[in-house]
Amino acid sequence: MTIRDKLIAKFKFKEDPEKLKFRDIEKILVSLGFEKIQTKGSHVKYKNQKFPNDVIVPIHSNECKPFYKRQIYKIIKYLL
Repeated sequence: MTIRDKLIAKFKFKEDPEKLKFRDIEKILVSLGFEKIQTKGSHVKYKNQKFPNDVIVPIHSNECKPFYKRQIYKIIKYLL
């Protein structure tokens, strides 16, 4: 099992999404081919050629809200 697979499994089966760190989510996005294209204030923007929309994540205190974590998980499922 690769590091990417372990991170995705950790993300998928995490009972409390608040405890998953944004840096792990970022590693997953980068491993799936997303590129960080813009950072404006507290918002980070990622783009992937396979996904039609940009992913914009607001980061506060090095963390994002559970709602955004769930949305990112939906994107991961779409791409896998």
